[in-house]
Amino acid sequence: MNIRYIKARIKRFLKKYRGLSRLLWDEFKFGGFSDTVFAVRRHFKKRKGEWKGGYPAADDFQKNLVTIAILSKDHLELLKTCLESVEANLSQKYDVEILVGDTGSRQWKVWKFYREARKKWKNVKVVKFRRYFFSKNYNQLIENHAKGEYLILLNNDTIVKGNWIDELVDPLRNKQIGAVGGKLLYKDETIQHAGMEFQDSNAIAVFAKEKKDFPKVNFDAFVPVVTFACVATRHDVFDRFKLSENFLEECQDTDFCLRLQESGFKVLYNPECEIYHLESSSRDFRKGEADRQLLKKRWGKRINEIITAGNQRVKFEPEEYKNSVTIVRDDGIGDLLMGVSAFKNFRETRLRQGPPATMLQLRAGFGGQEYPERKLILATYERNIEMMAGFGIFDEFIPIPNGKKYSPLPIPTGEGGKIYNFIDLEMSFGPIWGNVKNDNKINRHFVYSRRMGLDENFKLVSMPDYPEARKRVEKLITKIGVDISAKGGSASGGNQKFVVFNLGASNPARSWWGPYYPKLIEAVEKMGFTPLILGTKDSEYYKGEKVVNLVGKTKTITEFIEALKLGKYVISADTSATHIAALAGIPFLAIFTGGMTPESRLNLYEKYEVLAPPKSLKCYPCWDEGCKDLSVRWKKDPCRLLIKPEEVIDKFKKLVEKYPR
Repeated sequence: MNIRYIKARIKRFLKKYRGLSRLLWDEFKFGGFSDTVFAVRRHFKKRKGEWKGGYPAADDFQKNLVTIAILSKDHLELLKTCLESVEANLSQKYDVEILVGDTGSRQWKVWKFYREARKKWKNVKVVKFRRYFFSKNYNQLIENHAKGEYLILLNNDTIVKGNWIDELVDPLRNKQIGAVGGKLLYKDETIQHAGMEFQDSNAIAVFAKEKKDFPKVNFDAFVPVVTFACVATRHDVFDRFKLSENFLEECQDTDFCLRLQESGFKVLYNPECEIYHLESSSRDFRKGEADRQLLKKRWGKRINEIITAGNQRVKFEPEEYKNSVTIVRDDGIGDLLMGVSAFKNFRETRLRQGPPATMLQLRAGFGGQEYPERKLILATYERNIEMMAGFGIFDEFIPIPNGKKYSPLPIPTGEGGKIYNFIDLEMSFGPIWGNVKNDNKINRHFVYSRRMGLDENFKLVSMPDYPEARKRVEKLITKIGVDISAKGGSASGGNQKFVVFNLGASNPARSWWGPYYPKLIEAVEKMGFTPLILGTKDSEYYKGEKVVNLVGKTKTITEFIEALKLGKYVISADTSATHIAALAGIPFLAIFTGGMTPESRLNLYEKYEVLAPPKSLKCYPCWDEGCKDLSVRWKKDPCRLLIKPEEVIDKFKKLVEKYPR
């Protein structure tokens, strides 16, 4: 192996991993070997987080450490004063590291100060950026260098005092709070910022120039926005949201706070934190007009809702979520519907019934109604919330980003609060594997009941009606030329005798074999029914003379439910359609393939028929692990091929005869 070959290999490596190599070089220059090792570990942990499909990407934050991040360029007179005030007012509770992101200083005296500062204060580290870009600089500074469990973003034109760190960080122990801002003062001791409220489309410091002891700003309050001239957040929360790089000069803070609240977090203003802010000392206010226009375009509707709702400043009540109960469940529709009886039992036996949350309260993120007893809260995927709200069981909802079940969530952590975490209930997941748990082999009702300390008695809960979704479905069907307005009324499908088909599943192993569909559809049509096809993935085998194909056209879960409720009967693979039909009182035929047994999912229901692979099939059930021999899975697919269309037709005829409608 010659020298030229080795050099070429190194050159290719550096080109492929240019960002990582540059990061390592900067770390070595400013932080030495230990920081270089940290940077490598963080880089690959980010990849692990991406595999898991959630946040945070890296979770190696040092507990009880606060990272203070400051961007600066030249203006030594500002930065020097700021750092001196920070070092003079460190916390007694938390360890502190200070990251200074230099965004292109050209003054020799600035770099001389950095060298002196690193020698004088061992907790200071300087990171060099080529140019100033507020959002991008902060994102990279925190992503690649910050080690703390908590973060404080601090302008270089600020002067801190007192226990400012504790006052910003302590409230973040409450997981509902996503960001904390303090009281910013002018040099004359009047208020510059005490939380911002919306007027027109802009976030305004409404109490600017008032005396600092002005009564209306001297209590902890949830507000729409706090300025990022000084703000604290948790590291995992920042990793989830990051600063939007679409904003070049300003409005990053407003956008960040609105995204927090949209996801259920709250933004707290704490007047006990007081610092001085030399506003716009290092920035031209006129440059932000384009950003203000972008904010209006992106958030104009939401801002109008906040203004219309009235009081934007809501006093923080520490006891509001005392003894609250939060259920965390990430999975699909069927898993939640199997648990409705247990959830209702918990509400009726453990909590006093309170009025359910409205969607407006849910979206507001602050304010809302106070209930006399403990609150029952459900954290679930965003797509499930409208459906679960219809049952009236839960007081509030916390949205889990769809597909991101490891995200940090605004779960109440009040005194006496209880959390039932059903994330990964069925399997232990890794980047490319999963191990089945025993709880996956029994009905979810029993799992939820057992873990929540309830009796296991099951009572069928009726499927709610969703009037707005129903109107959209009726409009959709009418638009494609199908009449459902004749005698009988649209509530029962009108003059159409629909049989709902939902034969495909997101998990291919749960889908019935496609080439068998036409024979079943033909038989159903000969019996005088109209096939109504639902689902998310269309198939070339959905063929028939009277087929009404709504695959992919029901945009929400509630629309899917209302479309399914048009059916006289339902024929479904092992999907949520079976559970919706059961709760809606619609007779259904369930076709189970290789993943589950009917006894583990349908044993508490009535009015159904079921088909499953023969017990002689050695690999059935596989409990959703799938065929370990992929040649069998791809070529023979026995769990689906063994259920013939003739068997399904006979079972459906038996269902119709047994439960005539």
